[in-house]
Amino acid sequence: MEKKSENRRILLVDDEPVIRETLCSILREEGYIVFTAHTGKEAIRLAKESLFDVAIIDLKLPDVEGLNVLHDIKEHNPDICSILITAYPTTESAIQAVQEEAYEYITKPFDINHVKLVIKRGIEEKQLEIENKVLLQNLQKEKEKLETMLQIGHAMSSLLNLEELTNFVVGKIAEILKARNCSLMLINEEEETLTINAAVGLDEAVIKTTRIKLGQSISGWVAKEGEPVLVTDIENDLKFGRANLPKYKTKSLLCIPLKVKDNILGVINVADKQVADKDEIFTEDDLRFLGVVCNYAAIAIENAQLYGTLKNLARTDGLTGLFNHRYFQTHLSSEIDRVQRYSRNLSLLMFDIDFFKKFNDTYGHPMGDMVLSQIAKVIRKSVRKVDIPCRYGGEEFAVILPETKLKESVVVAEKIRKSVEDLRFDVGKGMGKKKMTISGGVAAFKSGMSKEELVMHADGVLYKAKSEGKNRICIFTKK
Repeated sequence: MEKKSENRRILLVDDEPVIRETLCSILREEGYIVFTAHTGKEAIRLAKESLFDVAIIDLKLPDVEGLNVLHDIKEHNPDICSILITAYPTTESAIQAVQEEAYEYITKPFDINHVKLVIKRGIEEKQLEIENKVLLQNLQKEKEKLETMLQIGHAMSSLLNLEELTNFVVGKIAEILKARNCSLMLINEEEETLTINAAVGLDEAVIKTTRIKLGQSISGWVAKEGEPVLVTDIENDLKFGRANLPKYKTKSLLCIPLKVKDNILGVINVADKQVADKDEIFTEDDLRFLGVVCNYAAIAIENAQLYGTLKNLARTDGLTGLFNHRYFQTHLSSEIDRVQRYSRNLSLLMFDIDFFKKFNDTYGHPMGDMVLSQIAKVIRKSVRKVDIPCRYGGEEFAVILPETKLKESVVVAEKIRKSVEDLRFDVGKGMGKKKMTISGGVAAFKSGMSKEELVMHADGVLYKAKSEGKNRICIFTKK
């Protein structure tokens, strides 16, 4: 059964006590909540303090014209159903009523049943208008979301650099969902952990140090199960309930898997939704929207990873994972151009494995490959991110050291030599573990040198080290 008059709120403005009290009594019997005012100023004050469904306003008030009262009320509440009443109808007042978008214009004396019918129909029509307006707004929002998703999809498909792509994704998601925090985590398959690849709103220390085991916490669970999670209140959530972490301002969050078919690449976490400076909870609409974006993002990330792998294969050595000879030549040329232009430091290390041919012939090529791989790992761990470790050829390695003086580069070379000397290689049952050593040469770039001369100097002192007894570092000093 429909609720009587749906507890609609009516503001009745009339300076005649009899009309005001009579109408008020009848309308309250109909179930309306009625507020009355006998002056325009009082009516405007009430309208500013509270929202009304209907305003019934006398055109002639003692202080303000009824049309002006209507104008002020509609500025505060555009959706109000306004009915004007008057004992002195004129064509001019009727036209003004239409201009102010009054729903009805009733003359006194009036039939109370007619007034009740006008109010009922006015409320129904206004309700339909409001619902249509909300529907249109929702349609517009959905249209904007669709356009945004298409734009995001198009933009992501053109980004092949993984870092640029993931930064773009978290930035767009945070912007659209009004979230202060958003992070994109990718799976490290070897360690079976999630690490943060890109984020908005998180400290650098958190980004660098966060490691989440698959299956642990919300992110780990989503990455393992491949199912999205919407939490409205983390402290009272039946599945993931826990105390809210200090870094989050709200208790609501989203976590969606990045999935291509059955292959899970990682997850996207979104937290701290804020709309118009007010904290909000995430909704099912947010979840659906993020799910669509994540579908686009997962495909783009997989493409970027494949592109990165192919690009890496073109410039790295398949066995050792170090940069290959071609990359060495290209990059050394670029570094020499840079140091000549800006008068910076540059050093080159070259290494050769001692007695490698004998080891290979004795224990076989698979063991030789193991030695190459392990020594390459030592070199990679011993240098900085800006350095360029390369497999120069066969059992030879080279390391380009930008911004490094000769004295500093000797320290690096010695560190690598000593670390290799400390290695032991298991060559098979009953044969024990074998020790291998390397010899090295160090040269620093000097003004006027060519690339070929720098390589020749480092290579020359490398072979000097081998001829003087091996397992040592020799340094080129320009005479």
